[in-house]
Amino acid sequence: MKTTMQNRPIARRRGITSAMAMLYLTLFATLSLGFYASVTTSVQIAKNDLRTAKALLAAESGVQFMRYHLANVNLASNTPDPMGELCNDLKARLEGSSNLGANHVSLVNNTIYIPGEAGSYIKTDTSDNSGFNAVITDHGGQIVCTVSGRTGLTVASTASKGVSLDFKRTALPTSIFDFAVAAKGRVMMTKGTLSGITGISDNSIASLMSGKTTSGAITISGGTVGGDLNVLNSISNASVSGGANVGGTSNTALIYSQHTHVTSSPSWPTFDTTVFAQYATTTYDGRVSGTVANMRIPANTNPRFTGNVQIQGILYVESPNTVEFRGNTNLQGFIVFENANTVADNVISMSGNFSEGTLPSASQFDALRTQTGIAIMAPTTSLYMTGSVDSQVRGNMILGTFENSGASTVQFDQGSLLTLDTTTTNGTYLHSTKSMRWSATGKNNPPSNGVVYDSKYVPVAGTYRELN
Repeated sequence: MKTTMQNRPIARRRGITSAMAMLYLTLFATLSLGFYASVTTSVQIAKNDLRTAKALLAAESGVQFMRYHLANVNLASNTPDPMGELCNDLKARLEGSSNLGANHVSLVNNTIYIPGEAGSYIKTDTSDNSGFNAVITDHGGQIVCTVSGRTGLTVASTASKGVSLDFKRTALPTSIFDFAVAAKGRVMMTKGTLSGITGISDNSIASLMSGKTTSGAITISGGTVGGDLNVLNSISNASVSGGANVGGTSNTALIYSQHTHVTSSPSWPTFDTTVFAQYATTTYDGRVSGTVANMRIPANTNPRFTGNVQIQGILYVESPNTVEFRGNTNLQGFIVFENANTVADNVISMSGNFSEGTLPSASQFDALRTQTGIAIMAPTTSLYMTGSVDSQVRGNMILGTFENSGASTVQFDQGSLLTLDTTTTNGTYLHSTKSMRWSATGKNNPPSNGVVYDSKYVPVAGTYRELN
């Protein structure tokens, strides 16, 4: 019987199930190894990212740390070495603190290192050895603070990041223009009840302040002080007698208890008169009266104006000099006396009427229109006022010493009287039979130029950078 394909028995293929099982086992093993490798890599990447993030966090913590301390340093207005003074201020703030520990702040080649020891950090988290160090470099008056952050318990696990931020010097506020009279040295007022220091509409603005730290800082023996007395260290540094009226009362006990205050030492700026010399374009020609416009008086000229004189623009007086005004003086601008020598070498003497107006409209005075807040800037000059005709001052009078012994009322508009000399007996001496009156102090009208204030450092917007 013939057999056909349809009737032929089908041969069985043995082991196919095992082969398929092995195939799937290999596939799963490969996938498992890939998954393991992927997870392990992800964990390592995550750890690296975490370490980098912690390092960056440490660096940014360092930036905030430096912002705080740089905002609280105080660089003197006349410092010749800003980086040296900044280093000393930071030493005083940081060395011996829990942040710096036994480390130091160091200055090397005009660069400040915090900490100064190589490889040292200020710790932010001891559990993972996170911390930062800072380097401050000077760039033309501004500084760049570069902070390096790090984290990691071993060399192999260490990560680091750097950031930098620029800072600029910014003037610190001062209270000296808050007072009608502010003296580095002594303030003394004598005479009877007609004389005094008062406000025109608000007596309280007519206040006195002395920076002298010992007794006799302010001595009032008669007369009236509309505002309060302000001294350093102790109320006993003020002396009131002779029936003087202070703050609206003649009761001595009330004057000491309610109208005499111990104040903190104000920040005294320094004064740069050289910035004004460029505006004095003509030289004094020996005249004794008439109009003086944008004029420079050379040293040792000792001019004596015996007639009426009109000063337009700036009168710039070189030191040493004695300048006398015996007639009426009309000031349409301001007077600057070179900041040099001493109050014994530089004198302004006024025995006539002194009044002040605004700058003339002529174009030759246009460059001076931005100069505001100054009536007289003469930091090393003695000014004597002995006139008998009422006078008016607009702006601040900044002098070495001041003495008013005339029989005239002097009115100050938007200006304070500052005296800076501490070597003489009386920085400010008032013994006129009339009054000095204030419409307002120079608080809202400080000099716009020629004044250098104490300063601190503040960040410059837009200068934050992350560093590789």
